This record gives sequence, C-alpha cells and structure tokens, in this order.
Amino acid sequence: MRRALLLAACAIMIATGAHADVFSNSGYPKQGRAIDTLKPAADYTDLAVGRPRALGIIRARAQGFVPSPELHDYIKSVLDRVLAGETLPPSFHADVRVLAAPEFTALCTPDGTIVVTVGLLELLENEDELAFILAHEASHAILRHHDSDWMKQSEYFAVANGAAVDDIAKNVSFRIGGFDTAYIAGGYHAMKSIYNLSANVLAPQYQQGQEDQADALGFDLMVKAGYDPAAALSVMDKLAAQEEIADAAAKAAKDAGETKEKEEKKHRKRSMGGFGFNIGGLKLGEQAGTASGLPGWASLALAVFDKAVNAMADEAVSHHPATERMELLANYQFREYRDLTPRTPHPVGWSPDSTARGSAAMVALLSHYGSAEDAASYVADTRAGQTRNDEAQAQSALQRSTQSPTADHAYTQFAAAEFYDLSKNDPAQEKALIAAANGPEPSWEVYSRLTDIYLARKDYTNASAMMDKAVVRFDNSPVILPKRIEVLTAQGKTKDAEALLPQCNGYDLDTLTEQCRKAAGEDE
Repeated sequence: MRRALLLAACAIMIATGAHADVFSNSGYPKQGRAIDTLKPAADYTDLAVGRPRALGIIRARAQGFVPSPELHDYIKSVLDRVLAGETLPPSFHADVRVLAAPEFTALCTPDGTIVVTVGLLELLENEDELAFILAHEASHAILRHHDSDWMKQSEYFAVANGAAVDDIAKNVSFRIGGFDTAYIAGGYHAMKSIYNLSANVLAPQYQQGQEDQADALGFDLMVKAGYDPAAALSVMDKLAAQEEIADAAAKAAKDAGETKEKEEKKHRKRSMGGFGFNIGGLKLGEQAGTASGLPGWASLALAVFDKAVNAMADEAVSHHPATERMELLANYQFREYRDLTPRTPHPVGWSPDSTARGSAAMVALLSHYGSAEDAASYVADTRAGQTRNDEAQAQSALQRSTQSPTADHAYTQFAAAEFYDLSKNDPAQEKALIAAANGPEPSWEVYSRLTDIYLARKDYTNASAMMDKAVVRFDNSPVILPKRIEVLTAQGKTKDAEALLPQCNGYDLDTLTEQCRKAAGEDE
C-alpha cells in the first residue's frame, strides 16, 4: 500500500508538475513548509469556554461518545506526539472524543476537541493514518479556522439529523414475512446513509484554503513526529471512497425528493413489489413494499433528509474533493520532502501486534462493536429469504456485544433494541434501552426511543424523568426540545409546552421550529 501510494504521488507530480503556480489558489505556502512559518495565537481562552456547549451538541449525535478510557488515552497519546515540540499557549487544551457512529469522519470543535468516529477507526490500517487525521484536525483549531457561526451551524446539523431519524422511526412500516413491523430509526443501513450524507453535506465545512492549510500543517506535524508520510495519502484515498458514498446518497436523496409524488400516485393504483437501491454498497429498502402501498422506507429516509440538505444549500461552503486534496498534498510532499525516505508504519493500538497500553481492552471493545454492527445489519436486511440460522447468528453476535466491557454501551444495546423490536420482544427491547440509558454514555437516540415507549403506554412519570435527565446530559441541546414539548403536550400541559416554543424560535432554525410546532400539535 505504501509503495503504491508513493508511486501514485510521483505520477501526480509528473502529470501536473510541482510548480509554484500549483499552490497559487490554495492554502499551501508558495515556498517552504507550513510548520516553519506557524504563528499560533497568543491566547485561546475565548474558544476554550465553549467546550461544554460543543460537547453537548456532539454528544447528542448518533449513539453518543464511546465510554472507553483506554481508547481515549491511546488516541490522546498520538495527538500529544504530533503536537510535541510546538510552542502553544497554556490556554490551548487539545483533547479527543470517540463518537459511537458508523460513518467515516472526524471533526474538531473550536475549543480544540477532536472527534473521531468508530467507523473511521475501523478503517484505519496503522497509527500513522490516525496521526495525520489528528494533526489535520488540530491544525484547524491552532489556526482558528472555525467560523463564528460554528455553534449555530452544528446545532442545525444536529437538529436536522435528529428530525430525519425521528420522522423515519415514527412514519415507516413495511411488510416482512407476512407481517408489518415498525422500525426503530429506520434501520441501521438507513441511519448509516443518513450519517454519511449529513457528515459530508450538512456538517459545518471549511473554506478550500483552510482545508489546504490544515492538510499542509497536519502533514508537517505528523512527519516531524516520525510517522510515515505515505499514511497521509492513504487517508485521502479512504476519504475519496467515502465521498463517493456521500455523493451517491445525496443524488439518491435528490432523486427521491423529485420522484416521491410520482411514486405515491403509482402506489395508489397498485401495491409495490420490491423496491431498493444501493448506495456505496449499502442495500436500502430491499423488499420494502407493503400491502397498503406505502412508499419504500429507503426512499422516505432520504427524501426526509433531502429537505434539510436543500435548506442548507445556500450556506454550504465549497470545498475540495479528496482527489484534488490528494493531488495538492502529493505535490507538496514532492516539493518539500522529496528526500524523505519511507518509514515503517506503526501498528494501530487495537491491532494484534500492538504494544500500546490498553491494547487488549481496545481490541475487545471494537470487536464487540463489530458484533453489534453484524446484528444490526441482519435487522436492516429484513428479507423473506433470511433463515432461522441467520437470526441465530445475529442473536449470538448480540450476546457477544452486550457482554463486558460493552454491556451498558449505547452502541451495542441500541443494536440489541433494534433486534428485539424486529422480533416483537417488547420487554427485551425496553430492557436493552434501559441498560444503555443507565450506562456511562447514554445517547439521545436511546433517551428518545425509551421516551416513545413510555408515551405509548401513557407512563408520563418515566417519560418526564427521561427528559429531565436529557436536559442535563445534553446541556439543554436544541435537539431535545421537540421531544420535551411532545411529552408535555401528551400530559395535557399545554401552557408548559407552549412556554418552550420561544426557545425553539430563538435558535432561528426553521427545521427546529417546525418540529416543535408539530410536537405541540399546532400543525394539525
């Protein structure tokens, strides 16, 4: 892999030339290395104070943060290594969090907290790739690239994401093996495509020059720390593959939005047989037709999210595709590091040959998460052709994933809840959600689904208790407002529900306002 990427870099250099004009419209320095001219800010205190709010916003996504001290400490040690030797003020406190989400993405909050996903970690081949990702994200914080509206944009992203998943959960049903079943969050694969789409389309983006600056400085930092330069190009290669998935999802969302009305007219005349399409290898909505002629849930999943994509279109920032960034980075590498010899990559902390502290715990955790994903994939691929053996294998995977050290993790227990929902084992489903809710890092998704169960049986005491916990756990994130209003409205506390509407309006997010009004019954 390393040799192939180095040869590819040389081919790019030969094809385009390593001339100064290659960098004239980018954030790369026209000459010299970015690290040699780095002048960090004298003080980052103004950004550091926003950490609690930023973490509250991110924590409300997917299945929340991964509660693993070993994983945190290992990734933080790699971050410390790439930043070692740089003169940064005491007010710059970079840290890391791992988000329990299946998409391949990383981001950095304004305060310097770098967030990487489980999906990203699972695709890394070595520690050197992780080092480049961390160095790139840390560079954004060091260079203060975050727009003043980062918080608002991130809140919009979280609200749009949550609204889409919640709508799917409440509105989608389809026929499986002769009976209808409701689907928590629309299924694992639908969520995965939504996460890919949202992370790449809706998430706050940087300007092209800022991405280039972070690529250049990040590359300098990882090389200075002794990591293999080829790892940066292999990360770009992986990112390019993920962008293809996101582009396909965005196109499917657009197509779904344009054809939704046509499909519904068609279904009014006759029921739909099999409906499905493939997004980057993710099979969505296979055999999703119903006797009542409802549109396929895959189409609905993406059509719902298409509305949020369109709402953000005017504010989206144009950025380089990964293929273009790879070309610029290869030219920069040739220009400034042509004499640098390849280095042997370091094993990633959860690989069998790693000597990193806590390696065994990391191996167990990611193995259990992988088992949870296997079980969730079974739930998502609900075709009549599935056998009892398939079901038994999925249940066995769940049993592995919900044992120590991940017995109370939202990532594993939410997958268990989906499985039990499919098999109509309501007590087991609720037990799994409660285990996650009482765990060290419960997710908003778990709180929301558990609250829905309580509302369905008019258990308003427990529903209200969940919302009270959510307010504290997620730093009163706007994501939770529609559900809080829904709980109050269900109890007949109309005035209390209406009292929260100004909070919804105060965020100036149309999607949030719409969800809040809907929860209060004002759209009926």
